[in-house]
Amino acid sequence: HVTNDYHRAAPKGIGNVKAIGNYSASLLPLIKAKNEGYDEVIYLNAGDEELIEEAGAANMFIIKDNVLKTPKLAGSILPGVTRDSVLTLAREILEIDVRETDVTLNEVCTADEVFCTGTAVVVTPVGKIASDNKEYIINGEKIGKITNELRSLLIGIQREEREDTFNWLQSVD
Repeated sequence: HVTNDYHRAAPKGIGNVKAIGNYSASLLPLIKAKNEGYDEVIYLNAGDEELIEEAGAANMFIIKDNVLKTPKLAGSILPGVTRDSVLTLAREILEIDVRETDVTLNEVCTADEVFCTGTAVVVTPVGKIASDNKEYIINGEKIGKITNELRSLLIGIQREEREDTFNWLQSVD
């Protein structure tokens, strides 16, 4: 559910920092979205409200014509570890075109695939987006091919079912 009523982070604020204050601002919008039947909130930029930034506690990605796009890190978006891992896998394993750039709400609503990343959600597909009393179905509400490949690659490395050629896994004694 896209919200025009709330912003997750302010320009020149600390939206790019993992801090409890950044999560608490998203609680009320999330409760309202869940009461309306939605799983999560998609936040727009605080300026002109035309660009997507993040979901409540996750980075957002779209795929259109085999190009992977995610909002650029401009100070209000958390530079997530999972985000970075997915970008690396897309570039180096799948060898697809990856762009960190402005992503408009229209691009999200017309994308071939949309997914979120984060520690808790890993790689989670988005099947439907509600904005301005309209619903947009993404990929027939099914996980897309590239989203599924990225999810499988990342989980495979995390579970040590796939070789970690990036040295991401660390032993904890």
